[in-house]
Amino acid sequence: MKIKKKLLLGFGLLFVAVLIFGVVSVYYIKVISGTSNVTLKNNYETLLFTQEMRSVLDENDLPLTSRESETFETALKKQENNITEPGEKATTEDLRKAFTLLINPSSDLNQKQQAKRNAHLQLKKIESLNMQAIVLKNNYTHSTVSKAAFYLGSIVFITFLILFILIVNFPGFILNPLLELTNGLDQVSRKNYNTRLNFSTSEEFTRLGEAYNTMAARLSEQEDTGLSKTISAELQIKTLIEETPYAVLGVNEKQEILFINQEAKKILNLSEKSVIGQSVLELSKSNQLMKMMLENNDPASPLQVNQDGKVSYFQQKSIEIVVPNFKPDHETLQIAGYSAGRIRILKKVTG
Repeated sequence: MKIKKKLLLGFGLLFVAVLIFGVVSVYYIKVISGTSNVTLKNNYETLLFTQEMRSVLDENDLPLTSRESETFETALKKQENNITEPGEKATTEDLRKAFTLLINPSSDLNQKQQAKRNAHLQLKKIESLNMQAIVLKNNYTHSTVSKAAFYLGSIVFITFLILFILIVNFPGFILNPLLELTNGLDQVSRKNYNTRLNFSTSEEFTRLGEAYNTMAARLSEQEDTGLSKTISAELQIKTLIEETPYAVLGVNEKQEILFINQEAKKILNLSEKSVIGQSVLELSKSNQLMKMMLENNDPASPLQVNQDGKVSYFQQKSIEIVVPNFKPDHETLQIAGYSAGRIRILKKVTG
């Protein structure tokens, strides 16, 4: 799977979880708010109305005065407009009938007292219905709050789990392949082309690993080919130097012998032991001819050599070994040569 798809999947799940959390939160907040409002408003107002009507009946003697009847009537009308619970409407209608009988001028005292007791009974029923409703709605509110807490807690847990998975896995998902790639490139910089990468975390890193492996394999092939060519060229040069009839001596920039053929050893009267790496300045202290070679910078002036009791003359040719040196200069790349030593060739002219 591509990194982009994995990122979209991870953050998409996180976005969905947060969205669900928001929707559920708003829903339950509205439910809890609505339930609380109904509980506090409608039922509480009904209890106030019944209390007001009960006060009229309890605090006054029969028959009721017009002012007392008007107070009861006002509270009763408010109750009739505030019916919310099942059975409350029928009970309120019975309360209306009892009140009508209570204020009827043609009713005798006995009928009024019976109507008063009936009104008390209906008020008690109305109060009981609303008190039960308050308890039920309170329980429903608590149940709703519990459900909301459970659902929101679950969503928070899922969101936390997704975040935890992303935090734990994502850095390793990205960094581990990059660290392996960095290590592989470090091996390449050291000319170790045997390291191979195998990524299976994503398509992008898989292709990157394949590209790296192809590059390392080609560099290894080029290294092997270049090394073979270098060894072959070195052998050819050594053979050419040994087969030439001239005395050939090569020194590096530190004046150390790089190569010397048998003819040069013979002329310079050097032993058969290896002189490669030795300093020509040190050798010239005990070798007069080598000292003359180093001091003679005039190619037209021949060197006189006493060899086997005979005097011979040699023409010396000195060739400077110049190699390119790449130096960055701002935004350009300059190629400047520097001396890596000299090749001295002695050609016998007489003797």
